[in-house]
Amino acid sequence: MKEKATKVLYCDLDGTIRKCNEDGIGFVNKASDVIVYDGVAEKLKAYEDAGWRIVGITNQGGVSLGHLTFEDMAGAIAETQRQVNGVFDKIMACIHHPEAKDPEYAVCWCRKPRIGNIVEAAIALGKQYDEYYPPHLALFVGDGPEDKECAQNAGIKFMDAKEWREKDIKDLLF
Repeated sequence: MKEKATKVLYCDLDGTIRKCNEDGIGFVNKASDVIVYDGVAEKLKAYEDAGWRIVGITNQGGVSLGHLTFEDMAGAIAETQRQVNGVFDKIMACIHHPEAKDPEYAVCWCRKPRIGNIVEAAIALGKQYDEYYPPHLALFVGDGPEDKECAQNAGIKFMDAKEWREKDIKDLLF
């Protein structure tokens, strides 16, 4: 099969796909904490139907800080995927945090605003689907400055999560 350029929607999870602190919910630390915003599953499905790959990019430093276990984080990610009907092609989670006591978890290349998880997702998907993912064919949606900076660092268009959730899908697909 010949490689082809494919569009990618990169999404932050907390505050973008699923409700968290800003919504009065608290941190998403386990599967029972997951509440996906109304209309998001349908919006993601429209991207999938339009041929886009969908990748979650999330900082989950609470693992290295001891606020939640890796298993709890993985359960919350699985529940997120379930609530959006399995549309994510990949979800990349950075469990590192600069304040982690273990030096192995204090430094990384994947914590947003770094682009490591974008690069790793593109490599893995490229091998799986025989495609490539040029940044000019991507959109990164997020709610925080680290999301916007990550998109800029990777050369990807950025859109604020609230604006993205409010826009009609026909105005979002390019």
